[in-house]
Parts: sequence; C-alpha cells; structure tokens
Amino acid sequence: MKKNLMFYTFFYLTSLLVMRGSGVLAKILLARSITPYEYGLITLFIISLPGLFQDITNFCFFDIMGHATEGKKYFSFSLVYGIISTGILAVIVLIFHAAIFSFLNIPEHYWELLYCILFGVLLSVTIGGVITGLLRGERNHSAAAAFSAAPSILRVVFIAFAVFFFQINDFFIVCLLFALPPLVALIPILVFKFRVIAVSLHTIVLPNRQILFFGFSFFILNVWVGISQQINSVVISHDLGVLWQGYFDVSLSLAAILTFFSSAIYLISAPESTVSSNTQEILNRKGGLGDVGRLLFCMCILSVILLYFYAHPLVTLLFTSGYSVAADYLYILAIGYAVLFVQQYTAFLNISRDEAFSRLTWVTLASILIFPLFTHLMIHYLGFAGAYLSPTIFIFGYTLCTVYLAHDRSPLMILFFRWGRLAAAGGITTILLTLFPLPLAPGIITGTVIFLILVLSLGYIDKENLMDLFGLRKQHQ
Repeated sequence: MKKNLMFYTFFYLTSLLVMRGSGVLAKILLARSITPYEYGLITLFIISLPGLFQDITNFCFFDIMGHATEGKKYFSFSLVYGIISTGILAVIVLIFHAAIFSFLNIPEHYWELLYCILFGVLLSVTIGGVITGLLRGERNHSAAAAFSAAPSILRVVFIAFAVFFFQINDFFIVCLLFALPPLVALIPILVFKFRVIAVSLHTIVLPNRQILFFGFSFFILNVWVGISQQINSVVISHDLGVLWQGYFDVSLSLAAILTFFSSAIYLISAPESTVSSNTQEILNRKGGLGDVGRLLFCMCILSVILLYFYAHPLVTLLFTSGYSVAADYLYILAIGYAVLFVQQYTAFLNISRDEAFSRLTWVTLASILIFPLFTHLMIHYLGFAGAYLSPTIFIFGYTLCTVYLAHDRSPLMILFFRWGRLAAAGGITTILLTLFPLPLAPGIITGTVIFLILVLSLGYIDKENLMDLFGLRKQHQ
C-alpha cells in the first residue's frame, strides 16, 4: 500500500506533536512546582534566549544540509561555525552581563548560574541542530525526528521525577534539571555519528553564494515566527517584568498547536518544491500539496475556534488559575498564527522557483529589525494586550507583502477555493458552541466533530483525504 504526501504529513505532525506536546507538559509540571517569577526566569534562559541565539549559531545551515545532493559536504563548516559563534556570544554576554541583566529586570546575583546554563544549553542545541540537519539531508527522517523530540521528552521525565517522586521544588535544582536534556540527548548521537564527524572535520568546504542564498531564504522565512516570539519575550521582560514574560510564555505554549501546521508545511514543501518546477502538478495531484494545505488550513481554523471558547479552562487546567491572565488575549495570537499559515504556504511554494520572490527575504529581515520597536510602542500604549496585538498585526502585514510579491498565487487560490464552505463550517460551529456552552472536554470533542462533519459534508475537504492521512487508501498507478 503506497503512502502519499498526505500520509507523510501526518507523520511529521505526529513527530511535532510528540516533541511540542512533551515541551508543553514539561512546562506545566514546571509551573506547578515553582513560582511564576521563577518559571519566567527558567523559560527565558533555557528556552527563549537559547532559541534566539541559535538562529545565529546555526544560522541557515540546517536548511543547507537539508539539500539532498549538496548539503552533506557543508557539515564540517556548519559544525565549526556553530561552536565558534557560540564562543563569541559567550564572551560578549560575559563582558556586558551587568547591563544585560539590568535590561531584563533580573537581579544580578543570579547571573553566574543563569549564564552557565544559557551557554551550556546553547552549545548543546547548536551541535544538535547541525547533526539534525545532516540526518535530514541523508533523508533519515526517523532518526532526525527522534533526536529532535528527545530533549522535550527527557524534560518531562526529569521534572516529573523531581516533582512527584522526590518533591524537589528548589529553584536551582529544577533549573539544572530543565537545562540538562539537550546535553543528555546529544551524547548518544555524538557516539553514533562519531566517525562521520571525525572524518568530515579533515576537510572544511565553504558554502558558495547560490547554496548560501538557498538556505538563507528558507531559514529566514521559517524562523520569522520564532524570532518574533523570542523578541516579544525580551521586550515584555524589559517593559513589564519577567513575571509577565512568564504569562506570555504560557500563551505561546497553548498557541503552539497552530505552529504545528506551518512547521509541517515547511518540512514537506521544501523538498517537494525543489524537486519539480511544475507548480500545478504538485498542487493539483490527488493527495498532493493542494489537498495537504487545505486540510491543515482547516485544522488552523478549528484551533482558533476552540482556543477562543476554551482558553481560560485550558490555562486553569494545565497551568493552574495563577496563570489565568495568559488566557485573556490568547485568541488574538491564535488568529495571527492561522493567517501565518497562509503566508508560509504561499511563500515556501514560491521561494525556490521564483528569483524575484527573493525580495521577500529582505522584507522579512526588515520586519525583524522593526518588530522590537513596534512591540515596545504597542506595550507602552496598550499594556499587556499590546504584546499579543503586535505579532498579529505584523503577521497580517507580512502576509499581504507575501501575496503582493508572489508571482504564482495558485497556492493561495488552492487554499481559498470554495472558501465559503469553510467559512460556513466555522460559523455554524461557533454559533452552536455559543448557544450551547459545554464544559472543556465535551466542548472540544463536540466542536471538533461538528466542524469536521461540516467541512467534509460541505465539500471543502475530500473524504478520501482522511483515508490518505492514515495510509489506508490504495494508490493506483
């Protein structure tokens, strides 16, 4: 029974769900064992800042090494670059640590512990990112997915044992346990790939201009949302304090489900769009990128509806009522991420074939530079709500720029073909959940069932796509 693209999309979504679901569960356990202020410190220095710095230390080499024919030869350069850039960042932060901690409103007596943890985590995730890129280029997707998910799973295990079996709630111990998983996950893969690493270091090949721009284009489009999240965290910590950064991180944890769909498009569209130059063929074939995009877009709309109705019960259930502030504006962020899916879908199916579309790369860079000031102004005038409106407004503008610059708008036409049927499904589901309010679990199940029945019966989604999703339908040559 031949598996088509719809099935492999489900595979990637499952991997992302395991990885990010474990990450969210680890945060939930963490939030229940320490204070919101300590939670804000840990998530800032172990998740947000390493994620922000990793965009520098891994740069675009993950995407370059994902090139099936040429990527592997740049492994040694990527590894050396990652280690050296991590060292340079460590020296810079060491020199200016007093100013940096003052900017983030963090007492300076924490700096030695948080500094060591920050760069221990950063070095681990940098080397891990290089190795994951190598596995992806070798098309060893199972190993790449397992290695990517391992740190999140280990965090759940470590924190669960610390909290439930040993009743540990000391900040320093919990902080160390939360930081260790990237290093622990890295050890077996270093042993497994030791020979490849040792041999490759004998020859360092510099990437040429063409492959560098190829990787950079995919990299900058993919990391835009992550960078905006991390910038938001830093600006919120500076403008409102680390406590509010912790609340915003809780919102991001719940809104992360919508980024699953954009991430899946990133993983599958890059190889598909570089293999074939025939856009219509890859979009219109049965179970192809057109069907995949429409199904994932449906899931984005459903997620927005459910988060709008059940944000407060979800936050209270998962993070306790002390974090209820995080649910107040969550729906704004969810709407932005649904629109971001449209941008990503259009962009990734254009960028590898349209040289003129490379202008979007420079638009993306410019928006990243403007974003911190815009967020600061939004927070200044609107308070905590500004932290949610800022990325959402930027996403709307970014999507409009993408559509304007794209020469091939067929991906957009695919998503919005029969759009009225999708709108009807969403509208009816919203009305029914409003008229007949239900508790959390029954409401989510009922809303999901109603929405799926409607999108299938109204014809926005082909019923056969659900069989393709699980690899149950026979494919005919």
